[in-house]
Amino acid sequence: MPYTANYPASVQEVLRESKKYKGDTLRALKVFRRSKAWRGTDAERKDKISALHQALRGIYGLNTDLQFGEIDNSSSGASYFNASSDCIVIRGRLSVVTYLHEFGHARGMDEKDACIWSINLFKRIFPRSFDRAQFDGHMVLRRENQHTPDSETILA
Repeated sequence: MPYTANYPASVQEVLRESKKYKGDTLRALKVFRRSKAWRGTDAERKDKISALHQALRGIYGLNTDLQFGEIDNSSSGASYFNASSDCIVIRGRLSVVTYLHEFGHARGMDEKDACIWSINLFKRIFPRSFDRAQFDGHMVLRRENQHTPDSETILA
């Protein structure tokens, strides 16, 4: 079946107040949040995302690998899931929303379902970051002028 990019037109289109998640998924994301995932060097932040990845792999019974390409704080839009190698590659910015989106693909979700799963999960676990975000179509972006060392700077 050929790939079709069925991205939603807006973030608002995918918001679901009653979206359900496995309890273990929520627990893993809360542990990740308590690790202050937005703090530290790139290497420390990669380790935190990798720990979340290991937890989610176990919860969903996946063997998906996680790799990091060039992390240069540009857009994380070049990140992807490669189904043939069962690998998520994060590039540009270390973005939790992007990571969760690509993990949705690893679970077999199409673009719209991956957006629904990742955006609603992010909103639930990081509500302050979500409230401060700006939206561009289906993407949740960090407002560049809101960067402070203590802020949750983990958006795309």
